[in-house]
Amino acid sequence: MTTDVTHLDAARVAAVLARVTAQRPRVQCLTNTVAQNITANMLLAFGAIPSMAIHVDEVAAMADGAGAILINIGTINAESELAIPKLLEVARDQAKPLVFDPVFVELSPLRQHVAREVLRLRNIVVRGNATEMAALEDTLQAARGHEVAHEHDLTLVTTGKIDRIEGPCGAFSVAHGHPLMTKVTGVGCAAGALIAAACAVESNPALAAAAALTAYGIAGEIAAERSNGPGSFAVALIDALAGIDEATLRARMGEEG
Repeated sequence: MTTDVTHLDAARVAAVLARVTAQRPRVQCLTNTVAQNITANMLLAFGAIPSMAIHVDEVAAMADGAGAILINIGTINAESELAIPKLLEVARDQAKPLVFDPVFVELSPLRQHVAREVLRLRNIVVRGNATEMAALEDTLQAARGHEVAHEHDLTLVTTGKIDRIEGPCGAFSVAHGHPLMTKVTGVGCAAGALIAAACAVESNPALAAAAALTAYGIAGEIAAERSNGPGSFAVALIDALAGIDEATLRARMGEEG
């Protein structure tokens, strides 16, 4: 897997965002109940279309015409456990971009079991915090036998103070964001949906993830300047994300002048 970090400039980020706005991809989100509203609103602000179907008998049909799929196991339940294999089948059969968010995978055997099933699929993006991504090493080996955990076909996105993206198509680091992004429920989970939207229009999943996280992080910085705390920040974050343009990206990425 590539280890050299590629420089990401504002023009490349802006180009991905422009394609999202132009194509308006729909992202089928099987996500946790506490993140559904903010995830849908962030996708709309990003220029994408959310669909939040959860019923086991319709998720495949909803995913069929979507540009990308998000699976987030934050509030896994009996129905979503049954729905996940149907989404995996659509992603596999149609080579459709899929982002997996292994929320709290380290805390329960059920989450580890679901993660093993998801990680059998090739060419997916996995987004989690450092604890979750470390816990997935053993899960990956369990899912794939003796193969090296992140060999050849996974794009791994570890979010934190500095987001690190690594995959077969490249490696990036993103140093944008604000601590208030950790103080509002669902903000982190919404990042996976934005990555999925970018993957729907950009064939390089590492670049797609880096572009989405750069825009989101910069929106977080702007929102923090406009807000007085977590409550007003949540609203300001939607507004800031909707207003991101290339000039803003250049200014915040140190490319002005």
